Amino acid sequence: MEINDDLLISYLLGEATIEQNNQIEGWRRENLENEQRLEQFRIIWESSSRLAFNGNIDTAFSLQKLKAKARAQSERSAKVIQVKSRFPWLKIAAALILVGGLGWLYSGVFLEKEISFATQKDVVADTLSDGSVVTLNKNSLLLYPASFKSKQREVSLSRGEAFFNVTADKARPFIINTGTTSIKVVGTSFNVKNRDGLIEIIVETGIVQVSRKDNIVLLKKGEKVVVKQNQSAMVAEKTPDRLYAYYRDKKFVADDTPLWRMVEVLNEAYDSHIVIGRKELNKLPLNTTFNNDSLDDVLQVICDTFHIKMKKTHNQIILY
Repeated sequence: MEINDDLLISYLLGEATIEQNNQIEGWRRENLENEQRLEQFRIIWESSSRLAFNGNIDTAFSLQKLKAKARAQSERSAKVIQVKSRFPWLKIAAALILVGGLGWLYSGVFLEKEISFATQKDVVADTLSDGSVVTLNKNSLLLYPASFKSKQREVSLSRGEAFFNVTADKARPFIINTGTTSIKVVGTSFNVKNRDGLIEIIVETGIVQVSRKDNIVLLKKGEKVVVKQNQSAMVAEKTPDRLYAYYRDKKFVADDTPLWRMVEVLNEAYDSHIVIGRKELNKLPLNTTFNNDSLDDVLQVICDTFHIKMKKTHNQIILY
C-alpha cells in the first residue's frame, strides 16, 4: 500500500480502516524519516483544524488553485489531496499548507532546532529546556524543540514509552501528542505508552487532561486510561499496580498481582516470549519484589512459589 498524503491525513483524522492503520504503523516504524514525516502532518492537521472558515467553501475552485500550486512547486514533491469525508474544509486547509511548502508553520516549527530523542536497547533520561525531565524506555522516539518559544510546551511521543516529570508553568501548558491523542498538563508526573495501536496514560502526581477528537477525560493520581484505535470512548480507571515503572527503578513490585499480568510485563521488559501453558494458572496471585534480577532468576522464583514447571523451546518459555 502506498503511504501517500491523503492516507496520512485520513489516519490522523481517524478515518483510516484497520488495515490502513496497521500499514501506517508498520511504515512509521521503518525509519526516523517516516516518523518525522508523520509528525509534520500531525502538526499541519492540528493547525488546520484551528483555522476558521466563514460561509460555504467552493471545493472545485479550491482544488483548481491547489492543483495549480502543486504544478508550480513540483520540486517540493507536494501531492494533491482529494476532498472527501466529514471534514472537507480541513483536508483542503491541510493540503494548501502542504503545497505551500509548509510556509510559516514549517519555518516556525521544523526549521527551529528540533531534537530527535531516540532509544534502542537502553533506557535514557533527558532534561528539556524548561527543566522537565523525560525518561525514555527502550525502542522509543520523542521529538521536542531545543527550546520552548511559544505559549505552550509541545512534544511528540512517536512510539514507545516515556515517563514525564513536568516542571510547573501555569502560563505555558505542557502538551504531548502521541498517535491521535493529546495529553495536556501544567506540572505533574505521568507515564505514557504508545505501542501496537494502544495508548496508555498513567498518572503519578497531579491532574492530566487526555483528549481524542471531541472526547476528554481528566486523570488524577493513581488513575489511568487506555485509548484504542477506532474507539472514541475513554474511561478513567484505577491503576492496578506499579509494574509499569519497572524501566525506571529496575524493580518488579508484585502485590497480589495475577500471574498473567506479571508475564505480560516480563515479556515487554526482557523482549521474551513467555506463555502460560494452563489457563488455571493465569490468576495465581504473586506477592514479591524483583530488584534488577535476571529473567531466569525471576522465572525460577515464580516456579518455586507456585510449584509449577518451566520449559524452554527455541522461541518461547512455557510455564505449566
